[in-house]
Amino acid sequence: MKAKRALPTIERLNELLEIVEIPEEKYGIWSGLVWKVDRTGTARAGSVAGTLQQATTNPERKDWIVGIDGVRHLASRIIYCMTTGDETVNAEVDHIDRNSLNNNAQNLRLDIDGLIQAVNRSKRRNNTSGVVGVCWNKSSGKWIASVQENRKRKHLGYFVCKIEAARVVNEKWIELGWDKKGRELNDLESIVCNCKNCK
Repeated sequence: MKAKRALPTIERLNELLEIVEIPEEKYGIWSGLVWKVDRTGTARAGSVAGTLQQATTNPERKDWIVGIDGVRHLASRIIYCMTTGDETVNAEVDHIDRNSLNNNAQNLRLDIDGLIQAVNRSKRRNNTSGVVGVCWNKSSGKWIASVQENRKRKHLGYFVCKIEAARVVNEKWIELGWDKKGRELNDLESIVCNCKNCK
């Protein structure tokens, strides 16, 4: 994991910034931080701190970035630090609801080894099965179940039934304890499968 830049001290953060609750309709408009003092440029006391920028690792994600003393920091890390007093440097801050624009303190948690963020992911944009951890294998004519464990894809088997493949994925997530870390289990009742067992 890439090392994070050290945050300013909590005293410096409290001198410059104030945390504000973000109503849902203000996601993407408010960062969760306002300046307490006038800053260089157009930033004035009482104005929203930070700018909304495209994430470098994910083109579908945007993050609030706040510049302090010539160094840029994620607003989520600043808010987590200010609310908990935890100045952990080399750690990610995870958004529990997976919304990077929701920087409310109760939506943030520390992810020291990056595992929580790996677990707390939404269905991928290119997912065609509609089920996380399940994809169609054209050559075998079966569904493949797999999970990402320790940053490596772990194959769980081939299945004629998509629901059975999803059940195996859910069981593996539970075995790994991911359901306790925010991984939403596949809803087996909502999966449509046209295999001979389900017809």
